[in-house]
Amino acid sequence: MRINPVYQKELKTSVRSFRTAFILLGYNGILALFGLFAFYVTFEYDSRYGGTVDYSAILRIYAIITAAEFALVLFTVPALTAASISSEREKQTLEILLTTKLTPFQIILGKLASSISLIILLAFSSLPVLAIVFTIGGVTLKDFTEFMLLIVSTAIFIGSIGIFFSTLFKKTTSATVSTYGVLMVLGLGTLAILWAIRIIVEIKTNQLAAGAIYKPDPDIGNWILVLLINPAVTCLSMIEDQIGTGSRLTDFFSNFGTISMSIQRHWFFISIFLQLVISVILLGCSAKLLNPLQERFCKKKRRR
Repeated sequence: MRINPVYQKELKTSVRSFRTAFILLGYNGILALFGLFAFYVTFEYDSRYGGTVDYSAILRIYAIITAAEFALVLFTVPALTAASISSEREKQTLEILLTTKLTPFQIILGKLASSISLIILLAFSSLPVLAIVFTIGGVTLKDFTEFMLLIVSTAIFIGSIGIFFSTLFKKTTSATVSTYGVLMVLGLGTLAILWAIRIIVEIKTNQLAAGAIYKPDPDIGNWILVLLINPAVTCLSMIEDQIGTGSRLTDFFSNFGTISMSIQRHWFFISIFLQLVISVILLGCSAKLLNPLQERFCKKKRRR
């Protein structure tokens, strides 16, 4: 099977460095200590001083570990991908890369794969720590598979945004700031927009129902579907389904009105599918921007 040459080159460079080994050792060491401490507190301390063992605490520890790894993906992937193409421009090696037999889309895919490989490696290497919960019960192999699907899909989604801005801008600083800015919009901006719409709808509802005894709750309609592109809500939906506290997500959605139960029940998979579709579109746009023939055509069109 032919491996993407860009990915192969970047992977060899990163894997042979001491930095990668140190990150793996430190990351998994901290997670292992955290998991062993939680294991001790649950089974030794509680049973000795409390008289009972709180098995639900194990699920809370699992939720904290998965949320921490997810946060690592959100804050690390932009820094890795935003410099993938712009750094080649700054080192003046992009033109040499474009003269090879690789298509612009293959270059983009190679850069994306090499940038998120470390994140995926960290996620896979942390599975033994998460397996502590698996040995006790409450979390199944299906839950682990969904967690890995979340990490990979989020890394691709955020990475495609970073690749797009890295191709669009010539400077790494501009690409990095823009990527983190979009990430903030996806995470906090979508929530702010929904709350603003809810306040407007609530004001109009109160005006229409002035003097009435019963005032209906504000309903913003299908605007709540904007949260499908919010990675944090996707992670929350997975954790809520796995640890059996899905009522919190339902209560959160009820603040904005009613939502179809079928969409809410399959929120995790629908949001992942939508984010992957957006990723493919962004990667296609990045390849188009990277195409030197397309750039020449745009310059000629501007001159005319």
